[in-house]
Amino acid sequence: MNDLNFFEPYLGKKKENRNVNLYIYGALFMVSSIIILSFAFNMFKLRRLDKNIQEYNNKLNEKSIQVKLKEAEETNKKIGLLDKYNVSLNNIYSKVRKRSNVSYDLLNKISSTVPSEVVFKSLSIESNTILIDGTSSNRESVAELKRNLSELYEMEYVYVNSINNKDAVLGEYSFNIKCVLKEDY
Repeated sequence: MNDLNFFEPYLGKKKENRNVNLYIYGALFMVSSIIILSFAFNMFKLRRLDKNIQEYNNKLNEKSIQVKLKEAEETNKKIGLLDKYNVSLNNIYSKVRKRSNVSYDLLNKISSTVPSEVVFKSLSIESNTILIDGTSSNRESVAELKRNLSELYEMEYVYVNSINNKDAVLGEYSFNIKCVLKEDY
């Protein structure tokens, strides 16, 4: 025989199970609707971006834009070439600036080595070579000038090319001296 329990509706076990199931189904519905909505939103965004990309590609493929693009590429090539020339010219300029052999100090040092019996007729400087043509009353003064020039820091070597007896009556000697400057000067 079945017992009748009049308090059964008040116990709530079935109601609790039903509430738990309701919460689970509600959460599943919320999660699935969030996934579906985000998927739909992303698809809409992708289609809109694809449409924008297509519009931009169409604009870029227009003839006027292509002409301007070619001009810009040519200009960029010219700028690149000019930059290379600029770097090369700056290198050359710095080397030339370093090679500024004719300086006031160097000329003063050379003039300080000249004995009183020596007179310069010409002094020419080419690259790192100095050529001196002059006259002297005796050969010893030419040797003294050569030794004095050799002692200068800037000179790599000094060589007397020739000493000639210019005028036997006056007793003057003409000479030619070649000086080579050091590379680092």
